[in-house]
Amino acid sequence: MHSFKRIAGLLGAILGLWMLPANALAQETQTADTQAFLVTPLSFVKQTDLDFGDIIPGNSDGEIVMDSAGNVSTTGGIIQIDGTQEPARFWGYGQFLQTVLINVNANQHILTRSGGTETLVMDAILIGSQPPIIINTNPRRFRIVNPDGYFTFTIAGRLQVPSNTVPGFYEGQFALTLEYE
Repeated sequence: MHSFKRIAGLLGAILGLWMLPANALAQETQTADTQAFLVTPLSFVKQTDLDFGDIIPGNSDGEIVMDSAGNVSTTGGIIQIDGTQEPARFWGYGQFLQTVLINVNANQHILTRSGGTETLVMDAILIGSQPPIIINTNPRRFRIVNPDGYFTFTIAGRLQVPSNTVPGFYEGQFALTLEYE
């Protein structure tokens, strides 16, 4: 009986140790962003900004032209060195077959070097419609052909880059107006 008590006590001690909480060897917490994109009737919102990407100016004047899908071509001595370029993208919501007038606030837009006074000119603003067309301060008329009433479009254009442009980050803005008829 004495051995039974000893075995029972030993088993009880082992079970007691087994029941103790184990120390975590490592614990790590990560966070993630959460977002939703809402468009209300008779409105539109910007999803992405227009980005010509990273370029190297040449010894001669040139330009970088982006089409409405984000593809670029260059002239002069310009070299485009990455593939991060993208057109501005917008979403809108109206009614099926409703007419929408789209225009920009100017035909040319100035991009200024951050921390400096040097400038570049963006012009030939292109809207991603079918077929793609140049838009300007005269509104262009489009019809909403999606039966659900929502639509998306892109804005791209041409960036003129003079020879030996000072390196840096150039930024500017353009205003886009939609009028639902």
